[in-house]
Amino acid sequence: MFSFTYIRACLSILLVDFVHGSTLTAPPLSVLVIGFDGAYDLSLLANTLSDQGIDVTLVIPENIADDLYENLLDVEVYHLKVSHEKSIYPENNALKFCENLFNDQELSKKVQEFRAAVTLFPALRHDGCLLPWIKSIDSIPVILTRNVYEEIYVFERTGVALTILKNSFWSRILNNLAWRYISSNIDSNFVTPAFRMAKKHLTDLEMNQDDLYSDVRLVFWGADSILRMEFASLTQMLVEIGCHHCRGPQPLPGKFQKLLLEYRLGIVVVLLDEYYKLLIEEIAQKLPQGRQGQAMVWKIRESIFNKEDKFPKNLYLWENVDRQDIIGNGRTRLVLSHCADTELLEIAFHGSPVICFPRDNQESENAARAVELGFAHLMDVNNDRISIISDDITTLIDVIYASTHYRENARKISVAIRDRLNPASDRLVYWLRYIARTKDDQERLFVAPSHVNTFYEDFQFFVGLCTGIILGVLFAGIGFLFRYIIMSEKMRKSKGRYQR
Repeated sequence: MFSFTYIRACLSILLVDFVHGSTLTAPPLSVLVIGFDGAYDLSLLANTLSDQGIDVTLVIPENIADDLYENLLDVEVYHLKVSHEKSIYPENNALKFCENLFNDQELSKKVQEFRAAVTLFPALRHDGCLLPWIKSIDSIPVILTRNVYEEIYVFERTGVALTILKNSFWSRILNNLAWRYISSNIDSNFVTPAFRMAKKHLTDLEMNQDDLYSDVRLVFWGADSILRMEFASLTQMLVEIGCHHCRGPQPLPGKFQKLLLEYRLGIVVVLLDEYYKLLIEEIAQKLPQGRQGQAMVWKIRESIFNKEDKFPKNLYLWENVDRQDIIGNGRTRLVLSHCADTELLEIAFHGSPVICFPRDNQESENAARAVELGFAHLMDVNNDRISIISDDITTLIDVIYASTHYRENARKISVAIRDRLNPASDRLVYWLRYIARTKDDQERLFVAPSHVNTFYEDFQFFVGLCTGIILGVLFAGIGFLFRYIIMSEKMRKSKGRYQR
């Protein structure tokens, strides 16, 4: 009996050691999400991680704390102290935030107690400051891209993907030169000063600026192939998580839902900024009124308007309702949006037609893609905000409401997103746990090669080389021929003079 008990104890110890050493075990995961801008998207990501049972702390500057996701749950938010006036140059703002980060002793103490296994952050105007800081706290850096510019920047710095340019030859040349200029400015105005600041505060740090990205093993692509696919991935460590927070709509607050049910023609959801206040009021007044009419729900903070402002009776301002709950509501017929990445993905997920009011080139490209997919209409093509007329929008709302074309195309896109084998939230959690449990592995799997040349690039080089050789020989021959002709003519003239 004693020997049997002894054998069982030995087997239990061996089994515990085996499980402890296995790479398949999932250790407790804690994630630090930090960023100097874009608080809403960062808080959405933090909320998704929290929903998956991960311990999350969000660090943002206190001046953007009002932009957090309204239904943030089980996420500790730390407000980074801000002691400077906002500059018109984003690099200067980022450097000030970086300095506040290093000088914040309370944050340093909290980070040491939290002991984050992974630190997730955007790279553009963050990397020179946060990558050394993350190395000093012994955490794993994970990069998040939130727009096209961040994608190009991260792909260039990490080498996880090759950017694909689809324009003409000269347009590609100009785009490359423009991006090189922008990247050089970011290096000189932010990365280098921020890295010097980090070296000043982190005296024990052993890192060179050239090796800034040496510890980065995972990049989260914050968009979706529905929006764009303008790169070729070179590694599995580039993970698409664009619709990580997408979910079915929840019931609206009782009072709000009761108000909306009174309108037989449904509701138009407005996600535009306060600049469009007069336009939205005009549209609301021109829509069918009363119980047989249509309502407009504008998701915006009421505090930015004067209390004396009077709005049309069918226009409701609502701040504390989740964007997805009103987009996906059964009474929603149409959405007016700027068509930023996150908004457009939510609209596509819930299968709602949309009218896009882009504010910049990136949103214009998103709007053009949505129009191509057949569930959107593009207003304000020139992004001037002047050429928009309320009558045109009201007419367009009537056309979209009466047509099944837009809604059917939107439904197809929604089904395409929902029917994927593994949702973005599952990919997000899987890869975070993967890099956490393989942190100490010497062999870095799935890492992109340090230098990549495509066959087309080699072919272009070969063609260029051959063309250069042929043209060089041709021009050299022509040059020698002209020289021979000139010398012969000189000799002929000289000989004729002597003969006379």
